[in-house]
Amino acid sequence: MEVIRDFLGDLSGYRPLYLNTLADLEAERKVVAKLTSELEEAKEKIRQLELLIPRPPPPIITVTYERDSAWIQQCIDGMNLNITRFALDAIYTMTNQSNFFNIVAWDWCDTLEYVKELFDCENFAILFKAFVDLYFRLNQVAIILDYVSAHAYNLVFFPDGNMSVLDVEYDGMWVWTKRPVIFYALEGAIALG
Repeated sequence: MEVIRDFLGDLSGYRPLYLNTLADLEAERKVVAKLTSELEEAKEKIRQLELLIPRPPPPIITVTYERDSAWIQQCIDGMNLNITRFALDAIYTMTNQSNFFNIVAWDWCDTLEYVKELFDCENFAILFKAFVDLYFRLNQVAIILDYVSAHAYNLVFFPDGNMSVLDVEYDGMWVWTKRPVIFYALEGAIALG
């Protein structure tokens, strides 16, 4: 009765092989888990080290202009796209397009990793605005929350009244009237800035 119940029993010789194979599989699982953990740690160390790489100094911006919040609102109203604006400042300090292109070329937001739902389009737009505000003391960048296009990006105001759409995830920049509307509808969007 005991021999029949013990299919992998010692009598058949399969039980020791089964137990050895099971132990080998468990050992391999532990090795894979350890290697996976070590790989994640190595990726994090590389990410941290990349932050230490000396970056070129930011360009020096010597040409600046001031505009008030009402001027920014007039620019937005002139687009005739029903954009709702939440003003963040009373006075806006800005530079011209040439200097701003140097800022975009210097900026390294486009080198960051896109992580869906954690660090995606709105995070890129917010980060870029913060960089420009912090490093250049220019607040000419607005954050656009575009629910029609299901996207977030930046709108840049220039002292001559021109505006550009900027997608900092890959440094794509267009005069707002020549933007790819499917990705940057602007219609009914929310502007923070």
